[in-house]
Amino acid sequence: MVGKKRKPIKTFNERFLDRLLRLCGNEDIAISNSDMRKSLKWTDDRYNKVKASLLANNQIKLAQGPGGKVRFVNFPNKIEKRNSLNVFISYSHGDEEIKRELIKHLHPLSRLGMVESWDDRLIKAGEEWNGVISKKLELADIIILIISVDFINSNYCYDIEMRRAMERHEAGEARVIPVIARECLWHYAPFGKLQALPKDAKAVATWPDRDTALATVAANIYQVSEDLLGVGKP
Repeated sequence: MVGKKRKPIKTFNERFLDRLLRLCGNEDIAISNSDMRKSLKWTDDRYNKVKASLLANNQIKLAQGPGGKVRFVNFPNKIEKRNSLNVFISYSHGDEEIKRELIKHLHPLSRLGMVESWDDRLIKAGEEWNGVISKKLELADIIILIISVDFINSNYCYDIEMRRAMERHEAGEARVIPVIARECLWHYAPFGKLQALPKDAKAVATWPDRDTALATVAANIYQVSEDLLGVGKP
């Protein structure tokens, strides 16, 4: 049986150009090197090597400004407007209830056209679940990890979904957001270095009112979405 074709992984040059286009906000303007580095989360060495390659290929050019700026040589004439971000929710089925409640709190963001949430319950009958999950994970702009002892003990959640999510996060391809569902020893996991939600990383299950906890999660994801979509930026 022939497996489904995987989405090709973008080169560093492609990631640079994609990020430059996003920061431009669909306008032919120059972006500072500091803003590009901060957005890509690359080391100076990687950033400078990729920039040099794109300059040599005449795809970008330098512009004046504090610390230097870059811009397209030929700004794309046809640009697809980004209407929403893809949100992938990684969770253990032991946290099904919290996951469902979180999706409810994210729904106002969907109404605003900012995000489209996806989890494995949306896999259709007859679809190859592993292939669908892999594809959705690769397309995600925001990856929410619903953390509990069941998540950490799940080989699929931890060893496959979480590890790939962190690889994409480190490469600047996606934003990983841990949401602590239930108290567990999560601080030493690879995602332990990331700012976790809800407020003060206090587990959702320990809040007197679950709606309040999840509302703070949704509010933070709203802010992240604004940042990724460039809302209000020139």
